[in-house]
Amino acid sequence: MRGNFRYTVFHLRQKEGGRAIGICVTDMILSVLLPFLEAALAGAVAACLVSGRRPEEILLLVAGYVILLQMVRFLQSHFSSLRREALFMLRLDMAEDFCRKILLMDGQSRESAEGQKKGEAAIRNLYSGNDVGIEAYAKGFCELFSHLAGLVLYGVIVGRASLLILLLLIVQTMLTSCFHMLAGRRVYRMDDEVEEAWKRFRYLRRVSVDSGNGKDIRLYRMDIWFLRALRECIGKICALLDRGQNGFAAAGIGQSLLSFGGNMILYGWLLWQMAGGNLTLPGFLLYVGITAGFEGWMRGVFEALQEISQNEKLMDGYRDFMDFGIPKEEGEIPAHPGTAHEICLENVCFRYEGNERDTIHNLNLRIRPGEKLALVGLNGAGKTTLVKLLCGLYRPTAGKITLDGQDMSSLSREKLFREFAVVFQDVSAFSFPLVENVTCVREGEEDGGKLRESLKKAGLLERVEELPKGVNTVMNRDMDPEGVILSGGEMQKLMLARALYKDAPIVILDEPTAALDPIAESEMYEKYDEMIQGKTAVFISHRLSSTRFCDRILFLEDGCILQEGSHESLMEAGGAYAELFALQARYYRSGTDGKPECPTVSEAI
Repeated sequence: MRGNFRYTVFHLRQKEGGRAIGICVTDMILSVLLPFLEAALAGAVAACLVSGRRPEEILLLVAGYVILLQMVRFLQSHFSSLRREALFMLRLDMAEDFCRKILLMDGQSRESAEGQKKGEAAIRNLYSGNDVGIEAYAKGFCELFSHLAGLVLYGVIVGRASLLILLLLIVQTMLTSCFHMLAGRRVYRMDDEVEEAWKRFRYLRRVSVDSGNGKDIRLYRMDIWFLRALRECIGKICALLDRGQNGFAAAGIGQSLLSFGGNMILYGWLLWQMAGGNLTLPGFLLYVGITAGFEGWMRGVFEALQEISQNEKLMDGYRDFMDFGIPKEEGEIPAHPGTAHEICLENVCFRYEGNERDTIHNLNLRIRPGEKLALVGLNGAGKTTLVKLLCGLYRPTAGKITLDGQDMSSLSREKLFREFAVVFQDVSAFSFPLVENVTCVREGEEDGGKLRESLKKAGLLERVEELPKGVNTVMNRDMDPEGVILSGGEMQKLMLARALYKDAPIVILDEPTAALDPIAESEMYEKYDEMIQGKTAVFISHRLSSTRFCDRILFLEDGCILQEGSHESLMEAGGAYAELFALQARYYRSGTDGKPECPTVSEAI
């Protein structure tokens, strides 16, 4: 708790300035002063009435007290509002840090199971509202300190009257604290189970309302399954929350019983003192208000501690995520930026977290400057993983990858990424104008001629010119109801245009034409061959005929290079490549009746 408290105060001062600390401290002081003035009001009025002063003097004194009380009430309300604003801004600024971390952290850590789990915990800390996470955690400490200050102040006043009564209140406080601590521990033990239930609920909610899933849900009557799953999930969450609240309810009952017994003793003692002439009416009223307030401060301390403990784990999760991942290192600059590079892999292995076997195993490969290399193989062969290793998104589990002889792990990632233009298999456009999606700079900062040429080479220029706003048309309809939604093939062309605009010396295309038919794909690859002259290029496809123009073809299987050579040499050698090529060719070879000849299911397998 102490570490998270220091962390919160440090960031509050760093991001919101010393003014925010001053606002919180002032709010805490006023939060103690206001209840004290309210509790003392009845006693002060009674003291004036029995003082023997003239009525007009009494009226002025009472009026002055009420004016002071109203001023303090106004100031307390104002500073409480400022404190809420400061803590809200703290949450927003920490959310900005979180987004920066997400955008700049290494892809390997972000995509790992551990990274996703830590990311979800950080999201809960920041985006669950004002009453959960960092904002509630900071508010809990503000309220804890103000209630502790009130408890001490009221305890001193009660102690001056009777140490026995003070001891009674302290014992009552300690017993109540034990009740709440036991209830809090019970909730803490259930936290992982509750989070798992919420995680399942968030998933069901997300996929059930996703318009892309609507067709399957309706055609296969999955609405019944989703409704039942949501109902079961909600029931489990409610049951878990009820178990936690039952503990606090039991603690509250215990606190009420202790409070009732303590009040009976306290009021009896005050009446006995007043009857014996040891306590005046104003004193009696003051102590009644103070002792009643003591109970309120005590209850506030436990509620604040409960709020802090409930958000402690979320704070831990946020800090774990912010410290997670491979540290960002500036490193060296690539030896020859902007030129065709040589990439070498030396005994490279890569294994995903939790897997029992390598996805890439003991792979050795040299890609020469300006070479066109094709990576082919069945699904699951490790092609996309290899691409992520080649461009520095992943680091090898074992072995080394060099760029022009320099170890990639020692290079600046920011400068390394400038050397790569990659089109991945899974593509999607951001809900920005098309020009920003292609150029990756703000609208108005682009090179118009280069943009047009990139769209033309990608085969998308005519489609863009047909759009109402041309290159300024917004993609998708998340941000603009008049946005355009491109087809799968058009989307891949858009991503190709982005890669062409970047004009990096290394081009990697990971199934960039998966949405096209085989003939259109083959034609597109022929165009790619013309586009990337003088660059180092890596093509990935599970359709073998599309990459015949490459200088070298690697056939991957289970993360290893099974065969290597040109298309002609691999066909002459026979083996897995030739067999798969012949099998795929049968889909597009015409039979005697003029119709395509298709293999049986067993042949395709």
